[in-house]
Amino acid sequence: MPIFTLVAYRHNVSPSELVLMRFTGATLIMWLYLAMAKKTAFIKTIGLRGTLRIIIMLGIPFSLSIVAKFIAFTTMPVGVVQAIFYGYPILVMLIGIAIGRETFYISRLFGYVIIFGGILLTLDLKDTRITTTGLLLSFFATFIYSWYILSIRDKKVLPIGSDYITSFVMLAGMLVILIAFPFMPNNDFTFSKGAWGGIIGLIFISTIGSFYAFNTGAKHVDGSLASIIMCFEPIVTIIFEIVFLGGHYSVRQYLGIIMIPTGIILSLALSRQKQQTEISND
Repeated sequence: MPIFTLVAYRHNVSPSELVLMRFTGATLIMWLYLAMAKKTAFIKTIGLRGTLRIIIMLGIPFSLSIVAKFIAFTTMPVGVVQAIFYGYPILVMLIGIAIGRETFYISRLFGYVIIFGGILLTLDLKDTRITTTGLLLSFFATFIYSWYILSIRDKKVLPIGSDYITSFVMLAGMLVILIAFPFMPNNDFTFSKGAWGGIIGLIFISTIGSFYAFNTGAKHVDGSLASIIMCFEPIVTIIFEIVFLGGHYSVRQYLGIIMIPTGIILSLALSRQKQQTEISND
C-alpha cells in the first residue's frame, strides 16, 4: 500500500483524492462482483443490524486508519510510518486478553518483544523528515486499527463472508471520505497520467486483494496471531522503498529489519508447538 501510495503522490495526487479513488474504485468493483455472482440476497439475511455492525465495527475504524496513514505518508518516510503503525499487534494482544477473548501465550509476547525491538531500531528519531503531525497520525492509525482487528473476531461478525465484509467496509470508507472530502486540501484532480499505475495497484492489490485475504485468514486464527503475521508488511515496505524509491537506512535500522521477521517466525513456531502440546494433553 505505501509503495503504490508514493507512486501516486509523485504524480501530484493528494491524500484526499487517493483515498476517495481507492474506496470508490474498490466499492464499485466489489458490488459489481456481488451482483454478477448473484450474492446480493445475503444482504437481506444479515439485515440492517448486521449491515450497521460491519460499518461501525469494521468500516469506520478501517477507513479512519487509512486516512490517517495516507496523510502521515506525506509528512514522513513510509518505513517510519509503517514501523509505528505495526505496534498495533501488542495492543490487540493485550486488549484481547483483558476482555477474555484470547488466551495469553508467553511465546507470543516473547516473539513480539523481539518484533517491537526491531521496529524501534528501524526508527531514526534524528531524521529531520519526522514530524509531530506524522507521529500523531501514525499513533492514531495504530490505535484505531486495533479496534478493527478485534472486531473481525466478534462472534456476530465471524459468520459473515469476507466478500460481504469487504464490500460493506469499502462502501463505508467511500462514505466517510465523501463527507470529509470537501474540507480537505488539494482536491482538484489535476494529477498526471503516471499516477494511474499507483491508483490501480492500490485498488486491486492493496485494497481488495489484501483486505479480502486478511479477513479470510483472520477468521481462522485469533487476532493477536493474525496481527503478528501481518508484521511482515513493514519489512516488504522498507525493502520496496529501498529498491524502488531510493530509501536509505542505517546499520542499526537494518538490524531492526532482521529482528522483525525473526520475532515473527519465532512467535509462530512457539505458538504452534504450544498448541500441539495442548492437543496431546487433551
